[in-house]
Amino acid sequence: MLLSGSIFLITFIALIFDKIPRTIVAVAGAIAMIASGVLSISEAMEFVSWETIGLLFGMFSLVAILSEAGFFQFLALWVAEKLNYRAVSIFLVFPLLSAFLAAFIDSITVMLFLVSLTYEICRVVRMDPVPLVIAEVCSANIGGAATLVGDPPNVILGTMLGFTFNDFATNTGPIAILSTLVCVGLFYLKEKNNIAASQAGAVAAQETAGLRPADKIKDRQLLNVGLIGFVTAIILLTTHTFLEHSLGIRISVAEAALIPAMIAILLGGRKTHHIIERIDIDVLLFFVALFVIVGGLEKTHVIKFLADSMVAISGGSPYILLAFLVFGAGYTSGVVDNVPLALTMGVILKDISQASNMLALPIMVWALALGVDIGGNITPIGASANVVAYSSMEKFGSKVGWGRWIGYAFWPTTIVLTICYALILVKLHIGWY
Repeated sequence: MLLSGSIFLITFIALIFDKIPRTIVAVAGAIAMIASGVLSISEAMEFVSWETIGLLFGMFSLVAILSEAGFFQFLALWVAEKLNYRAVSIFLVFPLLSAFLAAFIDSITVMLFLVSLTYEICRVVRMDPVPLVIAEVCSANIGGAATLVGDPPNVILGTMLGFTFNDFATNTGPIAILSTLVCVGLFYLKEKNNIAASQAGAVAAQETAGLRPADKIKDRQLLNVGLIGFVTAIILLTTHTFLEHSLGIRISVAEAALIPAMIAILLGGRKTHHIIERIDIDVLLFFVALFVIVGGLEKTHVIKFLADSMVAISGGSPYILLAFLVFGAGYTSGVVDNVPLALTMGVILKDISQASNMLALPIMVWALALGVDIGGNITPIGASANVVAYSSMEKFGSKVGWGRWIGYAFWPTTIVLTICYALILVKLHIGWY
């Protein structure tokens, strides 16, 4: 127990300080688990959730095809055009667009294209882009909590603990929608005077002439292939349980993403070959290594010890335990990568549900998912999307700083987490989970 716990602690600390690439840190931790004899190679492979890896690879592939085709850039500019480039409308709608997209694609991808477009549009409407970008990041992380594929912690919790796309959509989905609306409203209230002052009247036509949405479509064949594959994956993810129970067709969540992805790759031919090479395999390797590290904790009963400790600290109160999952895990994810946090906590919750009847597993999972997905908004390093947006803003010449980020994000995040906790308690009392 001491050896595996020490390896995990050293790995976790290295991830927090972020001085070494996180994939290298995680792989080193996994190798240490095997080299020290905590796990054999075969045991290590058994602890890996290959369904999680398959789902991530499938969705990454489809999103990469759509991104290469220029779909996301087209969508953002099309929305701005429909809003007639009005500053108030853009400030309200773009974070909502960010949340919607992040419910179905990786929030990192959302911010990669949305930050640059936001700066381009804000230049035209004469609005400070920093508050809008931070609002988009916060909304993306909240929107990612709505579905199984919206945020990596959800992918881990869902595939590892047996929850489906529909489970997340019907439980965390409504809470995430309300939370997004509240978050956007709070950002707007803080910035409404600056937005009103940034532009009076319509933007001159010549200033928007170069922002034609259709110009962002790079390849219509890739666009069609990617859209068909992506829509098919979402349909399979939402209907795979129906297909199994009603028609006897068994499709796992990994297959629901992989089958459309492989077909899209084949149909794309040479055009998709180089795209697949750009998929971030480091992320998948990072996940594999984390599963091995947490597997070492599980085998040596460290997870059981942590689970028992959490129950003891809560004093047997479900309210305290749920508060710990929403606020404790939430604020922790503001300074700690939420992927290893979600993976470790997911295994702990599984052990708690098996050893104690204090709370059912589903209600704990919804509380944890909302906490780790949303709590990361507080700091620039709380989630991968934050880091991408923060570094992109610096490249555009905006010196944001931790103080300004926290000044914008802390209270909206805290208020949203409070709403999430209240709604989780409502779900607990009515038994709808």
